Amino acid sequence: MSKNRTGLYAALAAAGAGGYYLYRAGGDPKGAKEEMKHDVDKARNKASSPGQAEQKAEKFGAEAGEKIDEAVANAKTKATEADKKAAGVAQESLDKLNEARQDVSQKLRTEIEKADQTVEQKASEAKGTVSV
Repeated sequence: MSKNRTGLYAALAAAGAGGYYLYRAGGDPKGAKEEMKHDVDKARNKASSPGQAEQKAEKFGAEAGEKIDEAVANAKTKATEADKKAAGVAQESLDKLNEARQDVSQKLRTEIEKADQTVEQKASEAKGTVSV
């Protein structure tokens, strides 16, 4: 059967601590008690109080919040810049496309006019040979 031995271990730890302080005080129980109180006070002073821990947590949270806000602002700025660049590239591409379309249209008109002139010239030559 398994038993919970936490109480036994706690009692052994307390007896060990008591023996340690008695040994350090040279067997004097009052001296051991005073030394133990001194060590407990020293440990309490080193440990932060709940209020200090709460203040530290609030400060840490505020700093973390600021960093998160800064990261979000940077991301928004970069996204806005990327959108502007993309819009500029798209407009530039449209401008080039329109320019190319106009060039092709102009060349096509020129070729059509040349072909019309050639057809008219050949037609007039054909009429001239038939009617003469």
